[in-house]
Amino acid sequence: MTERNDYSGEFDPDFDYEDLSKEALVRLVREYALIVHILDRSMCAAIAIRHGSESMEALAIEEWRGASPVYGDRLRQVMAVEGDGVAAIFKLLQLDPGFPHHYLDVHYELVDDHHGFFWLQYCGALMDAEPFGEKMVTSMCHHIEDGTFDVTAQAVNPKAHIRHVHRPPRVPSDRVPHCRWEVVIDDDTETLPEADITKITRMTTAATFAFPPMKDGTPHIPAGAGPA
Repeated sequence: MTERNDYSGEFDPDFDYEDLSKEALVRLVREYALIVHILDRSMCAAIAIRHGSESMEALAIEEWRGASPVYGDRLRQVMAVEGDGVAAIFKLLQLDPGFPHHYLDVHYELVDDHHGFFWLQYCGALMDAEPFGEKMVTSMCHHIEDGTFDVTAQAVNPKAHIRHVHRPPRVPSDRVPHCRWEVVIDDDTETLPEADITKITRMTTAATFAFPPMKDGTPHIPAGAGPA
């Protein structure tokens, strides 16, 4: 069957992602990753309008704390990401829908398996927050990130932590890169207990759903890939 480079032409009731070419899938994945941010903007705005900015911040932390360890495990399985070092953490960040490529222009430096850096040369999320002032920027870049980054990293290695080298509010106001973060795996790191919201999320249908094989019989999870 000829692969589709787009979805022009007549409607196909049997259309599936597998019908698309690599180029079309890349375009779709980029859009899907950005849609995660659009959904998040919509959710956060709705909470803030009804319940105020403090409630929005608290629930944004719970949202990512609940979801990222769960979808991180799934991504590790379907993409065969092995190990528990900084390289594995970086691989998951590269695949994370919360880090859509180009909208968040993220760069990585792997020092060794216990140490590395990543930085955002450009952050579309910051561009959304800056017009609303320093309080909004601090909420996103300090409170929310501090409440979620370690949870994401420790889903790979319980002794990992992420700390800022610098982050907004930007000084000077046009500072580039927008932020820089250090990732360290250290035996002295406090291991965070799994949050209640993560336990609840793990029990959802979305978290436990198993995709069937593809049309040609290829399994959704690569053969030999074990639990993350």
